[in-house]
Amino acid sequence: MWPVGLVFGAMFAIFAAVAIGQISSMRGQKVDTVFDLMVVLFQGLWLLGWSVGVVILFLLTVVLLFYEETARIDRGRLIHVPRLGPLKVFVEYDLAKIRSIRVESTGADRARIRFDYRDREHGLGNDMPVADAERALHTIQSAIDSLGLHEQPPPSDAPEEQAPTAPSPRRDAPPQAEPAAASASSSALALVGANLIPLAGVLLLGWDLGAVMTLFWAENAVIGWYNLLKLGVVARWGILFVGPFFVGHYGGFMAGHFLFIYYLFVRGIGATGPEPGALAALRHLFVPLWPALLALLISHGVSFYTNFLRGKEYVGRTVAEQMAEPYKRVILLHVTIIFGGWVILLLKSPLPALALLVVLKTAMDLRAHRREHGSRA
Repeated sequence: MWPVGLVFGAMFAIFAAVAIGQISSMRGQKVDTVFDLMVVLFQGLWLLGWSVGVVILFLLTVVLLFYEETARIDRGRLIHVPRLGPLKVFVEYDLAKIRSIRVESTGADRARIRFDYRDREHGLGNDMPVADAERALHTIQSAIDSLGLHEQPPPSDAPEEQAPTAPSPRRDAPPQAEPAAASASSSALALVGANLIPLAGVLLLGWDLGAVMTLFWAENAVIGWYNLLKLGVVARWGILFVGPFFVGHYGGFMAGHFLFIYYLFVRGIGATGPEPGALAALRHLFVPLWPALLALLISHGVSFYTNFLRGKEYVGRTVAEQMAEPYKRVILLHVTIIFGGWVILLLKSPLPALALLVVLKTAMDLRAHRREHGSRA
């Protein structure tokens, strides 16, 4: 496989050069304003997502150039030894438990060895010449035959004893409560409660359009955080690769979105005078919103536990489906919100219209929540 390894090595060199160039361009950049901060953050997140491809190409190059496999038979056991440079892994199979050993064709004059072992399919090596595969198969089969092993006798035709079945419930019996549905309803109530906080902020605390739009943006960050946890459940060890890619991709989207919201709704298009420093501007913007931010974190945390973990929504979920899930909810919702915010901006931010925007967002959020979690929500 070394020719393929050289191709992947060349691709790794190109991807690594792009990453190094990006790092060089970020060095020495000044971060004075929110715009500077978001640009640097976007570049860093893009670099994080790009680095996943660099690492994968590096690992493929190493595997294709230095990976080897050997196999031998020793005292009734088939010993398979995958080797990557000086690193070796010894995998032993009891010859007495190997079943259905076979040669599977993979193309013109190429084949691979496969067999069943403990209700799972296993294999030796990858593609190899058909003659080599048949020779190895003959060697293993001869070793199995030398042990005097025979196929297991077919199952008896005697009828099996049937386990007693539970009696069917009476038709007039009262329906039992569904804990999952109740927990899902509690997550929907928590979501509505969290959305009432910005409404109270508008009506009682005098929050303006910039504060409301910032809070809606922050909810995207909360959704992304919990989706990262969901990816960890679905992908397991694959989160080491999927996680950085998702953070880079979704985080870059968030940085660009915040840049748009800040200069359109917070600072304003026609703002004059010196722009405040990045940290001072963010502190002034987010500190007054901390009760609403905490409520959003708790609300989505309740939904994560009751629906995803306790309701086992992760069962049958693929990594691709889970990675795409937040975009389905975020994009449609916030396109509508930004359009409504633009209308309010043209109307000089009247209080009734701002409150109506919060109510509209709450209704759409609840609808998206129920669509995401199905009938249980």
